[in-house]
Amino acid sequence: MSTLIICLPLAASGATAGFDYALSPDGRSLGVHSNAPLALLPTPSRGGEVVAVVPISMLSWHRVELPKGVGLGSPRLRPILEGLLEDRLLDDAARLHLALAPSADADGGFWVAACDRQWLASHLQALETAQRPVGRVVPEFAPSSGPMRLYALDEPGFPQLVITGHNAGGVLRLPLSASAA
Repeated sequence: MSTLIICLPLAASGATAGFDYALSPDGRSLGVHSNAPLALLPTPSRGGEVVAVVPISMLSWHRVELPKGVGLGSPRLRPILEGLLEDRLLDDAARLHLALAPSADADGGFWVAACDRQWLASHLQALETAQRPVGRVVPEFAPSSGPMRLYALDEPGFPQLVITGHNAGGVLRLPLSASAA
């Protein structure tokens, strides 16, 4: 079963936007990778999966502790998350897509990813229209309980250092420029 992994561009969705992608013939090894406009993205084989990757620049991570009796399937989860994150978000919670990590960390807290709902929805709709419906949406980087890791990213016009791991406190982004030093 093949897997098409698409990195969502920072710009709003459009027919001319370029999408970085990788196609795996078996979901484990890399077949081809390139950049193509939406209409020219490859199609995974029958029964294959399309995975959308949200770039780190579009996410913020927040650690929360859910009240007793509120779990992942609770109908009260969204309003409770909005209340817990109200003072930490830079935007109105109603304008954000909130995604709770699938499991609690070692201390019983959960990590919540927040991104612009309109931006995400426009990309997912464009992929759906292009006959590449997304089966999973995943973050480019997520908080980890493992060892600390450093990544240097060279995004056009904004090189940055990303730190993840147990002692990083989630996902930490730092600009990599002479003026930031």
